[in-house]
Amino acid sequence: MGNASKLTFKNRLGYGLGELPGTMNSILAAFLTMFYTDNVGMAAGAVGTMFFISKLFDGITDLIAGSLIDKTKTKWGKARPWLLWLSVPIGLSAILIFMVPQNASGTAKMIYAFVTYNLFTSILYTLVGVAKAALMPLMTQDGVQRGALAKYSLIFGLGGAILGTAATFPLINLFGGDITAWRILFTIYGAITTIGLLLAFAFTKENVQSVESVVKKDTEEKMSFTEGIKNFFQNKYFIFALAMTIVVNFSVQINSSSQTYFYTYAMNDAMLMTSLSMVSLIPTVLGIVFLAGPSLKFFGKKRSVYVGAAGQIVGYVLRGIAVSATNIPLLVAGTIICGLATGPLSVPVNTLSADAVDYGEYLTNKRIEGIGSAVVSFSQKVCSGLAAGCVGWILALTGYVANGVQSQATIFGITAMFAWLPAIMLIVVIICFKFIYHYDKEEPVVMAELEKRKKENSK
Repeated sequence: MGNASKLTFKNRLGYGLGELPGTMNSILAAFLTMFYTDNVGMAAGAVGTMFFISKLFDGITDLIAGSLIDKTKTKWGKARPWLLWLSVPIGLSAILIFMVPQNASGTAKMIYAFVTYNLFTSILYTLVGVAKAALMPLMTQDGVQRGALAKYSLIFGLGGAILGTAATFPLINLFGGDITAWRILFTIYGAITTIGLLLAFAFTKENVQSVESVVKKDTEEKMSFTEGIKNFFQNKYFIFALAMTIVVNFSVQINSSSQTYFYTYAMNDAMLMTSLSMVSLIPTVLGIVFLAGPSLKFFGKKRSVYVGAAGQIVGYVLRGIAVSATNIPLLVAGTIICGLATGPLSVPVNTLSADAVDYGEYLTNKRIEGIGSAVVSFSQKVCSGLAAGCVGWILALTGYVANGVQSQATIFGITAMFAWLPAIMLIVVIICFKFIYHYDKEEPVVMAELEKRKKENSK
């Protein structure tokens, strides 16, 4: 099915390494609010509003990035070159975020934070993220190989984020515990991100040609931005991928963005974050590597999502209950269950956009990897900003006091963000897959027709 060439281990590894900027973004989501409030002295509500406004701006740059990638034609392809071009700038931009001038006024600090944060997330990470997402449908049309790419992406993205989150507080303490320690650590993280992107460029290859390119050879027309957006919204599976990406990513981001506050104030032990992150790492990797594939094989994409979402709901509920009794074993159990359920949920969800590219080509003979990935990336960014904004807003509304004793209202708000809201979001995912998603039945017809068109027009 699709391109005949089987992806090598190096190809899959390269695709996974391309997720390291996403790892950096996840680590920033976990720690940046606390860095701004507790180390720089910025107000929690103002920080939350800044994040939310930034992500709305981010949405504009996502669409521009998608259009740029769809129009890119180089000897390396149309998505891969962006990984090379932006590898160094994105690493440097992550470092700049932590160089907030300490003696500046509150307004000056906010302006600096807004500019540097948006340089990383709204411009550079947007371009890299859209390019990397567009790579999957450009590397293969085979569903099994796409699942393998999604697994490697999750190992480096989610696994790297868990490992980075677990390591951050201990390393900051090792480097002295002050604002300089944050700068040293994120300089290291920035360098790792740059190296990862350079290797991603070197190890990947674009293999898939569209029906249009087979027919028109060297005269393939570049699609306009408005035509790409029109094709996106005429494609029911792109809309579904957009919606599910929003819901699933919000459940992940609201949990991640609130965890520093959860362990510090709800569980009264900031170092639990390191311990529990390490506890979650092994089951998360095991779930992605060993459970995702069999789950997709035996249950199919839809039922695999049911299994993963139901497992994570159980895990989140256990973690929420653990707070009232300060029950560490229950918290550990919930963390392990959430980790194991990650693969069966996240691997199929991460292939939805690539499947939608094929379905769109089936409808129009045009592939919109760039714009398609951009709109889905936009949803991820909005979720990240909304989650970070919710953390700041809920903390402000419940009377959060930086570095102080928190009220019961604040503890409840923190726990709701960490456990109850993610569980509710995943119930929505199950309902949507149950009543809306039918591509598993349509895929054989779509792929057979695309192969038929290519063979007929290549004669």
